[in-house]
Amino acid sequence: MKYLWLIPVAVLITGSLFFGSVSLDIFDPQNRDIVLDLRLPRALFAFCVGAMLGLSGSVYQLVLRNPLADSFTTGAASSSALGAVLAISMGLSPTFVPPFAFVTGMLGLALVYRLSGGARGAVTLILCGVIINIVASSMIGFTKFYFEESVTSVVFWLMGGFSFIDMPKLIIGYAVFIISYMYLMKKGSRLDMMAFDDSTAVTSGIDLKQERAGAFFFATLLVACAVSYSGLIGFVGLIVPHIARSIFRPNMRSNMFYSAVFGGLLLLASDTFVRTFVRGGAEMPVGIVTSILGGVFFFYILMRRRAEIWHD
Repeated sequence: MKYLWLIPVAVLITGSLFFGSVSLDIFDPQNRDIVLDLRLPRALFAFCVGAMLGLSGSVYQLVLRNPLADSFTTGAASSSALGAVLAISMGLSPTFVPPFAFVTGMLGLALVYRLSGGARGAVTLILCGVIINIVASSMIGFTKFYFEESVTSVVFWLMGGFSFIDMPKLIIGYAVFIISYMYLMKKGSRLDMMAFDDSTAVTSGIDLKQERAGAFFFATLLVACAVSYSGLIGFVGLIVPHIARSIFRPNMRSNMFYSAVFGGLLLLASDTFVRTFVRGGAEMPVGIVTSILGGVFFFYILMRRRAEIWHD
């Protein structure tokens, strides 16, 4: 029972090898290079990015005790995107894109946390995240205006996708995910106490400031890595933690694990869909699909839990 989640992962990865804008017979030797060099790395990376966004969303929601918290509503995604867009627009090497994204993502999240008074109020935090999103989006717009020659590549990148995946990106992505996952799981019991109540955590000897900073650091590292390599893929971190909590035990370790699994499955399924939706070699950016799903889900959560969300 514990490893049943491997079955849908294997099914979706196998399906992503068969299906795309052009259907291929993976057992045909002439197609083997396309499958192994292009489709398989893309499928594995789509799962990795989904797992990173799902895990980060779980951390944001449970540590902040806010059902609407994720990389978008906290401003981490748009702040990370700003750094990545700056690096791309200035013509820097792709090596510098992730560090730029991480630095601006951490600055954006730190500013949201500071403005919201230590994340004590749900309404205040969401409003601060919206403000950071607006400011970051405006700066991204100015960057596109100032660096006109890079507008096309930046606009396509912002919509999110996995068009150019190679082995170094795959290795770095999984390395960042595994390191962050191991740290967060190690801190699972302490994060559980923080998710329950601040006073209980303090009386248990937990340094709230230090533990919260560590959780935010690795959650934002996951978001920055995902954004820098795949663009803006919204709301995965909002949807899957709620699904994980509704099905499995509500403790932190369980929620983080299944949020990562469901996030990977959601993004892998979405990427396979966008590659088969438009035939003939073209494809729709995967960020469009997740944004539609996330927008509907965001509205559902807002209406269903309106009373507690607006009780700051």
